[in-house]
Amino acid sequence: MPSVWTKENKTYILFGTTFNMPPPSTSGRPRVLLFDIGGVCVVSPFQAILDYETSRGIPPGWINHSISASSPNGSWQRLERGEMLLDHHFFAEFKKDLSDETRWRTYYAKHLAATRQEKLSDAAEEAAYQAPGVPEIDAEWLYWEMMRVARAPDPYMYPALKRLRAAADKSDGKLIVAALSNTSIFPPGHAYHDERTPDGKQHKELRGFFDVFVSSAHVGMRKPDEDIYRYAVVRLHEYVKTTYGGEGVRAEDITFLDDIGTNLRTAKRLGMRTIKVQLGRADKAVDELERITGLELRESRAKL
Repeated sequence: MPSVWTKENKTYILFGTTFNMPPPSTSGRPRVLLFDIGGVCVVSPFQAILDYETSRGIPPGWINHSISASSPNGSWQRLERGEMLLDHHFFAEFKKDLSDETRWRTYYAKHLAATRQEKLSDAAEEAAYQAPGVPEIDAEWLYWEMMRVARAPDPYMYPALKRLRAAADKSDGKLIVAALSNTSIFPPGHAYHDERTPDGKQHKELRGFFDVFVSSAHVGMRKPDEDIYRYAVVRLHEYVKTTYGGEGVRAEDITFLDDIGTNLRTAKRLGMRTIKVQLGRADKAVDELERITGLELRESRAKL
């Protein structure tokens, strides 16, 4: 995607249109809270992966390593950029990526070195000749289990989102709540689209929390690539100017929450403030949100 972001972060050119960004906010509070979804607002799909590995005796971390090592053009990345349909072709390619023997031997050497606390060179020599076969993984079952687990609202962040949405509605544009998420597009007619089902209703409610929702599979870009962050800034800038007037927003007005370090590093590089959401510990991120917004976001405190 052709785009230009000036060194000073004052001008952004997207699709040939120039956007002049305002000066940074003088307020200490963030104007925009930008949320990842999986692992932040809902339970992390990483939990499903860990449970799958544990139940089948697969060295922990292999599946995530395999997905990450297939970047930037593995099946997972192409699905999240909307370049593949979520069908049998994807599942065949996904299984192929999870069965790559070269990646497996590289990972297994690191796993041996860490487990035995020995040199990587020694472990690599053993892995080259004595590594077990690549684990057999049911890629289709695993994918849908990840999606099933990630439907559940996070018990800390989800209630906080409701309170943030209520506060944003009363703020006259002083607080914007938005989302930037790597996604896939479910097939037409899938139950997750059906608002008559509990999953469909919950999905609709979640989407309703956000003023702007940037979905990777719909815009053809994905985190951690810089372009999708720049695109999100422009979308937010446009939303604020057309809805509330004034000068809009820029990257420095945004605080971004994600559970993956590489995604946070890109955001920070572009000028955003960041909050890391640790697996299963979104309560700590909610505490940080309370600190920077001055709002009571936890149910136990709201009842005091």
